[in-house]
Amino acid sequence: YRVSLYGLTIAKANFSTNVSDSHAYEVSGELMSSGLGSLFDDTSGTLDAKGQYGKAGPVPSSYAVKYKHGKRNKTTSIAYTDGNVRETVNVPPIKKKENWVELKPDDLKSVADPISGVMVAADNLDQVCSRTLQMYDGQTRIDLKLSPEGGSRPFATNGFKGDAITCTAKFIPISGYQSGRKAIEYLKNSSKISMTFASLGKSGIYSPVQAKIGTQ
Repeated sequence: YRVSLYGLTIAKANFSTNVSDSHAYEVSGELMSSGLGSLFDDTSGTLDAKGQYGKAGPVPSSYAVKYKHGKRNKTTSIAYTDGNVRETVNVPPIKKKENWVELKPDDLKSVADPISGVMVAADNLDQVCSRTLQMYDGQTRIDLKLSPEGGSRPFATNGFKGDAITCTAKFIPISGYQSGRKAIEYLKNSSKISMTFASLGKSGIYSPVQAKIGTQ
């Protein structure tokens, strides 16, 4: 993936996904500053996610992300049991600010990490946009409510050529965030978000090939 702002590349990400015949999955990835972004920022990181896909979607078992931002290092790991969060470890710990919305036990049930959560299990493309994705990144619990923007259409990029479908996404913060923060409020109330999904081989899983997020 290429991460761009105003058409200028600021970062690049690579993900490798393996799905077995039994629908067990493993995703490994890396992200690094690139292009214009590397002139102002030094960020790099790795990510690993594992789990099993069922008819209702992903059932993650573990998620780990490590990244370096300048001289700062941060790691987040999440362990799951039957799709429910069992343990979260953040190093360094999260700094909770004023008007913090605390996580509740029910918020961490039947949730997926940010990578597993956007890999949608469906019988066909037309079913992808009719659901709400429940995700947790180790700090914040959100819903992404998808709605169809239109029908499937041809899409081509490096490594893929075929049909894809674009969904609009409504960002709904649930807990684990600072209420009233401008960036959160903008994503919640004003940002136009769209995600385009295509088939991951013949696995019955659809993953994003493109995403657009309106910023301030």
